[in-house]
Amino acid sequence: MDKKIVDIDAKDKRILYELEQNCRLPLGKIAKAVGLSKQTLHYRIQRLIEQKVIVSFITVINIAKLGFVNHEVWLQLEAIPEEEKEAFVNYLVNHKSIRLVGTCGGKFDFLIAVLAENSVQFNNLFREIIRKFPKHVRNYSFSIPIEFYTYPRTHFLDKEEKKKQFIIAGEPKRIELDETELKLLSLIAENSRIPTVELATKIGITAHTARAKIKRLELDGVIEGYKIMFDHSKIGYENYEILATLQNMTMQKEKELETYCALNPYSTFLLKCIGKWDIDFAFDAKNSEHFQQTLTDFRSRFGGIIKDYEFASIIKWEKFTYYPFK
Repeated sequence: MDKKIVDIDAKDKRILYELEQNCRLPLGKIAKAVGLSKQTLHYRIQRLIEQKVIVSFITVINIAKLGFVNHEVWLQLEAIPEEEKEAFVNYLVNHKSIRLVGTCGGKFDFLIAVLAENSVQFNNLFREIIRKFPKHVRNYSFSIPIEFYTYPRTHFLDKEEKKKQFIIAGEPKRIELDETELKLLSLIAENSRIPTVELATKIGITAHTARAKIKRLELDGVIEGYKIMFDHSKIGYENYEILATLQNMTMQKEKELETYCALNPYSTFLLKCIGKWDIDFAFDAKNSEHFQQTLTDFRSRFGGIIKDYEFASIIKWEKFTYYPFK
């Protein structure tokens, strides 16, 4: 993997920040927020894509609204030949029920997220993976996110800005969608900047109908937003996740934890889970020293409620989508 750091300036960081908030906005609106001409903005975005800083434009879909539960599995592999590991990763990436596959550093080798309607279906899906690769997985841990808070990277900005966030939560409750709406989700999931006219043409509907259906999906909370995926390592950052089991939790402590994560300019998301871990807190780190400082500060502030913890670095996302069904 190419480890060369791409040199980006304050304007590039502002572009990444704005695209993370809503990458489906017209370029004119993003250009105004960034303080560039539309033409210059287009050039800079294309350059960031060519430099492989921007990996994809994705749609944030609340899969609970489609009747699915997100099951996260942290995998520790046996010492297997590289070609066998590659075959294993390819299988995971192409699996229609797996929405993300991440290569990790630390105790775990991979993080995957499996979508299933219930625990029985998840068990069948996961056991199928284990049976297909019986000698690959040494150990694993499960967690099921029940609330998901994502935070914008305010450390990209030169000035203070009020924190905004996506909040994805709630009991799985299927909203009935027609075939056209399911096709629309499939197309827009991994290309959130696809023009409405092109989207309509691919599905075989009018642009007016496409706009109306997108609006309905947004109002119903199926589509939560539009953001970019980018390679943090390309611009000199490392991404870490702290996985913690909690004890002696009170409503006050829970609020303090939420506030800490929301106000940390380097935080990227907080998951509240059931299973092996109670929370999963993710953040960007400038280097290993910055990571250690954040970990130490986190443990110091919340040592009274942390029973156990692990941490992992996300080296690369092999697959990241909120809608893997094709």
